[in-house]
Order: sequence, then structure tokens, then C-alpha cells
Amino acid sequence: MAKKYDYEFKTMIVELLQSGQSVKSVSNEYGLNGSMIRKWRKCYEENIGGFTTTKELSEEQKRIQLLEKELRNVKLERDIFKKGGEHLLRERQVRYEFILSNKGYFPVGKMCKCMKVSKSAFYNWLKTKDIRKEKESLEYLKNRITVIFEESNQIYGSRRIQKSLERENIYYSRSYISFLMKKLGLKSVLRKKYILTTDSDHSYEVPKNILNREFTSSQLGEKWVSDITYIRIGNQWYYFTMVLDLADRKVLAWTLSDDMTTENTIYKTWLLAKKRRAITKHHIFHSDRGVQYASNTMKKLLGSNLKISQSISRKGNCWDNAVAESFFKTLKYECVYRHKFKSFLEAHYVIDEYIKWYNTKRLHSSLGYKTPLEVEQEYLNIKNKKVA
Repeated sequence: MAKKYDYEFKTMIVELLQSGQSVKSVSNEYGLNGSMIRKWRKCYEENIGGFTTTKELSEEQKRIQLLEKELRNVKLERDIFKKGGEHLLRERQVRYEFILSNKGYFPVGKMCKCMKVSKSAFYNWLKTKDIRKEKESLEYLKNRITVIFEESNQIYGSRRIQKSLERENIYYSRSYISFLMKKLGLKSVLRKKYILTTDSDHSYEVPKNILNREFTSSQLGEKWVSDITYIRIGNQWYYFTMVLDLADRKVLAWTLSDDMTTENTIYKTWLLAKKRRAITKHHIFHSDRGVQYASNTMKKLLGSNLKISQSISRKGNCWDNAVAESFFKTLKYECVYRHKFKSFLEAHYVIDEYIKWYNTKRLHSSLGYKTPLEVEQEYLNIKNKKVA
């Protein structure tokens, strides 16, 4: 014959569940069937702290049972408000979170009533909250991709956007970033051909290629490369000259001139670079075989300095000055080819803004997707530690 349990015992079992014990734990401790315990809990919650019974009760017993039920109900509401009253006037999301985190202690229906939300609304939120979070996460990702793309002036492709996100501790595969960029209609600017400007048809004697394609450096001011390229402004060609440090890939100096004389191209640019950064004892200054670099003016300027060794590319070997050539490609397709310059001032302003961004914010693959400014600071920190 099945064992019968009185009202007080059932109530005790349900209260143990409400205190945080699991059905399995109570079942093991009291030797009860798990399904029976769940049935008692359900009956208790549906009857707001009571149990149905087939035994006919006297009027006095009914009155006592009703009073006990009301007392338990009041105590339950008191405990709910004591623990979650601060959430009552807050947004629904917060109240739902409170109900979810306390459903092991209080009946869900009673908490919903106290928190002034319906059970169906709570269970609908519970069912869709993970989907909603996923959608919110996706929207945030799309927004960050768009912002990074626009902040790069529509230059960054999926690789650099992926690396930018990783700097924010947001990790996704490059293929997924590329997929989202296509959905968002974001496309990086395209490469175009650019004009080579080296005039190596001259009779000047040129130094040897000392750099020998060693494009890495562990010290600021140790190895600089330089080159000259054309930029069209209106109906005229102008000449862009730059000096770049191989240690941090920073463009130290640049000039824009309307002629290709040594004085208005590399001579002026070199002086600017020298003013902005000191050179090491065994400095190498490398360039292509252009007449400006092989001129007597530059030989005198560089040759009279005991710290400097001038290095010039071999004839027909553009790869000997690959870093400078690569920079010009980048400058052309990320900046110059996107504009039709009408005046010198316009061109100078646009290029100046681009190079400021290039030096301080653009992520460089050759630097492990750091900026030249970050790498420069790392070298300066190392130098300061050695001095200290």
C-alpha cells in the first residue's frame, strides 16, 4: 500500500526546494520519488501555498488552512519584495533577469505577479533572450566594422578591419568579416598603376648597394630609404619626395615641388628628416639611381658626414628599394588616385592629412599590424630603460 504524506510534510518538501535544494537532492535525502516531488511543487504553486485533498475538512479546518495559506502567501511576497523590491520600478529586462536568477527560491508565477509582469511575457523573453543577444551582438559587430571602415577613409579591407577588431578584443575570422562587409556594401579602394619616375640616365658615379635589401632595423635613425614620384595637379606634374625610416616605417619628411631639381626634391626633404630625427653612428641612406641622389650636391651633403654611408640600388633592380616603392603604391591607391587635385594647396593639404593618418593610425602588416607611432614609442621606451 502506498505511503501517505500529510500536508505539513509536503509543505516542508516544497519549502526545501524553494530554499535552493534540487529535486534530486531532496529525493535522495528523504527517499521520495522525483516525479512525486515535482507534482507536489506544481500543486503547491498552482494553489498558492496549498494542496488539494480528497478528505472532507471541517469548517474550522478549512478556515485554518485558508489562514495558513494566506500567511504563507504574505511571507512569500514579503521575501520576494525584500530581495527584489529594488528592481520593481526598473525596466522589464532587469525584472526578467531577477525572476530568472531566483526561480529556484520562489515560484515563478508569484514573482511575476510581484514584479508586475505576466508569466507568458517572462517565458517568451526566456525563450528568445539568447537569440536577441546574438542579434544585438551582430548589430554591434556590423556597426564597428562600418565605423572602422569609415575612419580609415574607406581604405581598410577585411584583413585590417579584422586586426582592428582584435585590438578591441573582438575576435572573428577574416572570412566572416569579409562576408559581413559584402552584406554591408563596404568595399576597399582598388589598386591602380602608377608612373615610375627614376631618371637613371646620367653620367654620375653612384655608390654601391650597401643596404642590400636588408629592410629591417632595430634602431631608429639607422636606415632610411627615399624616392621620388609624380603627382598630377590640374594639368601639370608635381614631384613628391619622401624619406622613410625602416625601423618604424614612419614617413619622416616629404616635399611637393614643381620641378625635379635636387635642391627642391631630396635635398630639402633630407634636411627636414634630419631635423625631425637623429641618425645613428653607422647610418645608411638608401635610394634608387635617380639623378637627384647621384648629384654632386647630395654626394657632398652625405659624403662629408662621417656617420653616413650612401647606398644606391643596382641598375634595373627596383626591388632594391622595395619599401619606398611599396609606400608609393600605397600612397597612390589609398590617397592620390581618389582625388583630382585642382591646386597645389589642395593636394598638399590632402596628402599631409593622409601621411599624418599613415604615421599614427594606419595598421602596417610589416609591423605586426601596429602603427608607426606605436612602434616608435616601443623603441623610445627601450632606449629610455637603457639610459635609466
